[in-house]
Formats: sequence, C-alpha cells, structure tokens
Amino acid sequence: MKTNKKNQHYIPKFYLRNFSYNQNKNEIGIFNIFNNVFVQRAKLRHQGSKNFFYGIDGKIEDALANIEGNLADLIKNIISDQTLPKKFSVEHIELLTFVAITDARNPVRIDTMKNHYLQMEKTLKELDPNVNMNNFLPNLTHEEHIKLSLSNTNTITEHIIDLDFKLLVNKTSNTFLTSDFPIVKYNQFLELKKWKHSKSGYSLVGLKIFIPLSPTLTVVFFDSAIYKVGNKKDKIIELSKKEDIDQLNILQYINCFSTIFFNERINNDYINYLKKKSEKYSRANDPRLELSYIVEENDDVNKVLAGKQNLMIFNTTDCETNLNLSFLKIHSNGKHYKLDSRFTQVRKPYKKY
Repeated sequence: MKTNKKNQHYIPKFYLRNFSYNQNKNEIGIFNIFNNVFVQRAKLRHQGSKNFFYGIDGKIEDALANIEGNLADLIKNIISDQTLPKKFSVEHIELLTFVAITDARNPVRIDTMKNHYLQMEKTLKELDPNVNMNNFLPNLTHEEHIKLSLSNTNTITEHIIDLDFKLLVNKTSNTFLTSDFPIVKYNQFLELKKWKHSKSGYSLVGLKIFIPLSPTLTVVFFDSAIYKVGNKKDKIIELSKKEDIDQLNILQYINCFSTIFFNERINNDYINYLKKKSEKYSRANDPRLELSYIVEENDDVNKVLAGKQNLMIFNTTDCETNLNLSFLKIHSNGKHYKLDSRFTQVRKPYKKY
C-alpha cells in the first residue's frame, strides 16, 4: 500500500520550527551552499525532506513519527527551561537517542553507505576482475540502506552515554544557525595530535558533539577525560564572544548535506561571511577508504607488511577547522594523555571491545 505521506522529513519539523522566521513555525531562512541560493522566508514544511525518502509504504516514516513525539517534548522542555537532564536519566537517554537518530536517518549517512559499497566493489575488482560482490556484501536497496543505518541507533547511544554534556547559551547579537545535518562530531584532541586516521568515531578519545537546539542554545557533548568546558560544576555556559558563535556556525556550514537553516536575525551578508571563512576548510563527511593489513597475534609483522594489503577500512572525512573556542580547553590530564599503538584510539570504557 502506498502512503499518502509523500514529503518525508529526515530533519524533523519540530526541530526546524525552533529556527523559524519570527517563531511563526511555518517559514525558515535557507541557504544552499552548492548553488548559493539565499531565501529569507522559505516554506518550512518542504525543508529537510525528500519525496518518499523512507519508501512508498510509509512504515519507516510512521515508526520515526511515533518516536519523534517524545523527543519533541524533550527538546521543547530543554529550550523553555534552559536546563539539561541528569546524566543517565531517562531524559538523558532520550537526548542521546535524538542525536543517534538524527545522525542515522540523514541522507549523508545513507549516501556514505552506498558510496562505500561502490568503493569496495571498485577496489575488489582491481584486485580480482572476476570477483563476485555478492560473496562479500549484498546489493542493498535504498530502503534497506536506511534500515541498516537506523539499526545502529542503539549502538550509537551506547557509545556516547559516557560523554559529559553542557548547554551553551548564546548571549551575543549573532545567532546559532543549523543545517540539514546538524550533528557535528569534532575531535580537537586527535586533530592536534596529527592523527592520520578517522577522528570522529563515536567511541574515540577526544570526541566532541555539537548540536544547536535553537538560535540561542546549543548542546555540547564532550570527553571529560580530555576537555574542560567552562567551570567544572556549571551545566550552563553563557557565551559572550561573537567569535565563538561564528566558529560553531562554520562547523554547521562544512558539515551540512546541502542547506543551512536560520531565523530572521541572520542575513545574506553574514552567510557570505561564513561562506568565505569556510572556503579554506575541507568538507566533512565525504566517504573515504583506506587499505591496511590484518596482523594476527603470532604473525611476523614485517612479513605481513611486505605482502599485499588485505584490510579495507571505511570512514569519512572529518570536520576540521582548527577549532579554538574560548570556553573549551584541553585540560592537564588531556595534555598528558598518551596515544597507544591501536589503529583506533578509543575512550577507556570501550577498550575492552
């Protein structure tokens, strides 16, 4: 049966309404970074969506709509009360679920999965022109890719539950903007360490996650073994420097799928300013494949490394802007943290895996 819900959102309308024009809930400012189209008052219902993105039967769309009800109430309460839930509370888990689902359902994630399949196929055929891809990975449909991505929601939630989190309150005349992929993962620690491999995995040491909730509020999750965010006991950090707001907005610009969203207080001049500042940074979330080696416990490492690379590692380009926020620093323990010999630098709770 074909659903009558043709316009299917990968960014929930309840979320976008927080950035609506004069809080009218129906219009929102947009800027497409690829065709440079700026619209101050666009119809909100058509943003962050695609026709039948989740399929024509409406099952995935309906399931997500049921989840969004609780998440909408949670975000509404955080904005109205300017308070965050207690760590490990039900509301905390719901907030993490919001992060996980917003990431997993996004076209950036779905396209990355599809591109990784094509990269794998190309690489394997270079090694063996007669290779049968079905022996390695089934050729999934678009809906199957979405289901597979959404199946990671619980895993993502489990892998960020250890992160501390605080609410950033914007006290400047500049406002936060958001995008059609608002979950920004950033790893300032590994960036400074010149780490050559992926820096934005959910279990990695030094991870930070930024997500704006409104033009004046952003939540930051962070690895407290590495970073100090404001005063230790404060759950709310007031931001008074425009430079901090600009840096956080630039993260949204280079992280987005294609479109920036904002309220009436952001004009075309400011968007062009962000665009110019962002041009010196590479786009985040582009699919990437690395070749490496599988080394067993009793293998002769030199012998293995002298042979053919036999391990494919899939990841994406990281969000990197030489971030330098006035309220967020690497503390003394973080500065003395030593990287180990592992290919993936995971936080302490996940080293057992």
